[in-house]
Amino acid sequence: MALLILTIPAVFGVGLAAVTLIVETLAAEGSRTMVAQHPALGLEILTGMIFAAYLLCLPVKRLVERIAATRTIHIDDTTVTVTECGHFRRQTWSAPRSAFTGVAHHVRASLSGTRHELILVHPEREKSLLLSLAPRMGQSEVDRVALLLGCTEIPPSELYRFGPRLPRIVLPTWRNPAHA
Repeated sequence: MALLILTIPAVFGVGLAAVTLIVETLAAEGSRTMVAQHPALGLEILTGMIFAAYLLCLPVKRLVERIAATRTIHIDDTTVTVTECGHFRRQTWSAPRSAFTGVAHHVRASLSGTRHELILVHPEREKSLLLSLAPRMGQSEVDRVALLLGCTEIPPSELYRFGPRLPRIVLPTWRNPAHA
C-alpha cells in the first residue's frame, strides 16, 4: 500500500510535467509550423506521448491489480481448484492433483530478510501455487504437507526451469536418416 501511495503521485507528477512541456512546445509558433511542414514529425511526437503514457501507467495498473487480487485454493482428493478474483474479473481453473510435480521448499532472501515458501509445483509455471509463507519452516512441516497432498518433495530448482520443454520432432520414416 505504501508503494501505491508513493507511486501514484509520482506518475501524475511526471505525466503532468510531460504534458506541460508538450503543450508549451506546441504553443510556440515555430514548432507548430515545423509540425505543419513535416507531418511525420507530428506522428513521431504523438507516438512518443502514447509510449510515455504506457510506460507511466502500466506499473500503476499492475500494482493496483496486485493489491486487489485474491486467490482461493481448494484441494480435495482428486483435484485442485483455484479461484482468482480481481477488480473486474473472476477466473476459476482446476487441475487434477496428479498433474502437480510435487512440493518445493523455497527459501527466498532479500534485503528485508529471508522467508520460507512452500510451493505446489505444476509443469506449467503459472499454475504453481504458493501454499505457505513463513519466516522459518522446518523439514517436518514440509514432509507433513507433502504427505497430506500425497506427493513428494522436489528441489526448488524445479521452479526455475525455463518454459515448457519442446516436443521432440519425429521425421517421417522415409526422411529419417536412422531408417535409411
